[in-house]
Amino acid sequence: MHTPYTWQEDKRQRNLAKHGLDFADAAWVLDNRFRLDIDSTRNSEQRIQSFAYVAERLTVLTVVHLPGRHPHIISFRPASRDERETYHDWLENEFNDS
Repeated sequence: MHTPYTWQEDKRQRNLAKHGLDFADAAWVLDNRFRLDIDSTRNSEQRIQSFAYVAERLTVLTVVHLPGRHPHIISFRPASRDERETYHDWLENEFNDS
């Protein structure tokens, strides 16, 4: 089981309308054994972009990690072409199924 996550409800609703992906379904990515996590820093925030297939399309879930708080979902969207290429390269060459 994964850590509890938070999000802003209005941003969840906008994301759902724009991308058809619901923050409440983040477990589809987080529990996926074929998940690729990429750490990044933006606006002085530690973020993780998690890539995994959801409903037959590659998605990107972006989570901010702030000290002393639950991880906070800020985006859940389809992957771009470059992101899909990066993911498939990782899956083919670096993924370890053990």
